[in-house]
Amino acid sequence: NPGCPVLGTDGKSVYTSGEGTTGITGDTAFKVLVSVPDLNIRSGPGTNYAATGRFTGAGVFTITAVQSGQGSDSGWGKLKSGAGWIALDYAKRV
Repeated sequence: NPGCPVLGTDGKSVYTSGEGTTGITGDTAFKVLVSVPDLNIRSGPGTNYAATGRFTGAGVFTITAVQSGQGSDSGWGKLKSGAGWIALDYAKRV
């Protein structure tokens, strides 16, 4: 099914199929630099998902998955911390 992740025997995502979706696990996670102090963290990959009420603050964050979604031309990055998703339009890969 498009957009459904494929899980390994350990229950972790091996890859995600579907247009605009990239599953990233393990060694392929990457870091981004956020320079704005008040970037919203959202509960899902898009502005159509609720803001969690928390902000990233400026700093370096690890992204474990990327998915397209409403409100970001560069896609949405899932924070390794589990806090939620950020718009990659406001982040620079480091």
